[in-house]
Amino acid sequence: MRFFEDEPARVTRSGADWEHHRAARQPHSGPAQDEVGVMALSGFSLARSPDVAVALSGITAFSDGLVLHVVVLFADEQKREQLDWSLQEYSRSPGRFRLGVQFPDARRATTGTADAPPVQAADADAVLTMLSSSNGPLRWQGDYWLWPLPGAGTMVLGCRWPDRAIDETLLSVDTAPLRTAAARSGPVWKS
Repeated sequence: MRFFEDEPARVTRSGADWEHHRAARQPHSGPAQDEVGVMALSGFSLARSPDVAVALSGITAFSDGLVLHVVVLFADEQKREQLDWSLQEYSRSPGRFRLGVQFPDARRATTGTADAPPVQAADADAVLTMLSSSNGPLRWQGDYWLWPLPGAGTMVLGCRWPDRAIDETLLSVDTAPLRTAAARSGPVWKS
């Protein structure tokens, strides 16, 4: 008599999950999960007030879009109350944090326009949506997906945060390094 039955052999995976991901992926929803991305630009300030600084720690390029790595630094831990709510895309406070991009062809994508976590339509002209965020006592970090990849020319990044004394601030960025980095990104596994 045996107490335990032999377990059936495990199914060996084919390693082709990436092909299914590529076939089912909606590009406006985020970067391809089978790409690492290429760091295109790093470390520049967007705006600052006496209490808060907003910066991009970097922009990672993927074959069909960009991840903007936003960092918010606070001078005073006491003044960062309601931080999680103010920085979320679906906050409706008139003084909430807003981030936006204008493409070289004048298309725009901004955060903070939805009443709930965003569900973007596949036929949208341009999408800027939060992928993830984390925070500590004096720091908040958020990653935003920008789709599609901007064309050649100058892209304008903007932010505004009236609740933190940051008026609309605009910064021009040449898209050449972004597009060059995107051309180097691609699927890790190819058929």
